[in-house]
Amino acid sequence: MKAEKTGNTGTPLQIALGSIKANRVPMVALWGVVTALAVAYWNIPAVAHALAPIREWQEHNGWKAAFATQFVFCGVLPALFLRFVGEIKTEHPLLKCFLQSIWCGSWGIVYRWFYAFQTAMFGSGHDVATLLFKTAFDEFVFAPLASIPATSFFFLWMASGFSVRKAVATCRRGYLRRVYVPNLISNWVIWIPAVAAVYAFDQDLQIQVLGFVSCFWALVCLQLGKRAEGQ
Repeated sequence: MKAEKTGNTGTPLQIALGSIKANRVPMVALWGVVTALAVAYWNIPAVAHALAPIREWQEHNGWKAAFATQFVFCGVLPALFLRFVGEIKTEHPLLKCFLQSIWCGSWGIVYRWFYAFQTAMFGSGHDVATLLFKTAFDEFVFAPLASIPATSFFFLWMASGFSVRKAVATCRRGYLRRVYVPNLISNWVIWIPAVAAVYAFDQDLQIQVLGFVSCFWALVCLQLGKRAEGQ
């Protein structure tokens, strides 16, 4: 994954697409892998059999499994990538790894509840209509009102050297343009196709597949935080 240089100007769309453009190849590959896995899960018995232990582990461990998945995929793995492979240089890498892992693990618990709520609202079917309803509610209600405001500020806070004062100052210089809208646009571009595939799985596998995609999303959020803080 390439890192975008931080600039002094840019519209929300330019800020968002700057990070997405640099990562368009792995992003499209990610969509392909998740979609192919969902199709294979329902059409190739061997694939469903291979994923059964993961589904059973989630079913038996509940919120603990959801926390562990996001802790590793969204926290530890992105941090290791940046430490040994990525081009985004960061101070206090171990502390950021720990905080990001705890933050993302906590969101794993939230999303486990949210997916259960979605199932209660729209059912557990895997038809096109159900997938569209769940995806739309996820991306146009839950994300703009809950996950994007919280996540965008968290990554901005980390990019600001753990300074709430600096993060708030960045927001005061234009929260919508610099922080919220770029994260929201990036979320829609990356997650609308991915979330539709996630909801195609059984509920106990959804949070596990989410962890796989979240690894990529965490890296994009780190880039957006750096770009917003530097403007």
